[in-house]
Amino acid sequence: MTMQHDAKDPRVTLTDDPTRHHEVYVTAFNTGDVNAVEQVYEDHAVLVPAPGRPMTGPARAAATRHLLGMGLPIEARPRHVYVSGDIALLIVDWTIHGTTPDGTDVHLVGTATDVARRGPDGLWRYVIDNPFGTAA
Repeated sequence: MTMQHDAKDPRVTLTDDPTRHHEVYVTAFNTGDVNAVEQVYEDHAVLVPAPGRPMTGPARAAATRHLLGMGLPIEARPRHVYVSGDIALLIVDWTIHGTTPDGTDVHLVGTATDVARRGPDGLWRYVIDNPFGTAA
């Protein structure tokens, strides 16, 4: 397994091992920096921050910024990783739990159904990030 820094942002370390991609995301998310999180996505990747609400581009970054604004860390555990060539299906259990700076208690949990692709550089990035999986 190789983990390499992304030339666009040296704080983000991408991986050539799809079973470790969730770790890259967690590390980026827990920096609190939307630019760090954006590095784990392909340019035109889709994030589904709420069931039925796919977002890409600036809307995706805004949704990420909203989650980061809670100031709480995310934890993630892969349940399954299925790889076919340069495509991977990642089923990942995650939680965001704690008290925000304004005193709001937060307990978000989900099982993500995500698709990642190995880029020409050999490193994995999200194509589809669906944190609530099959939720209606």
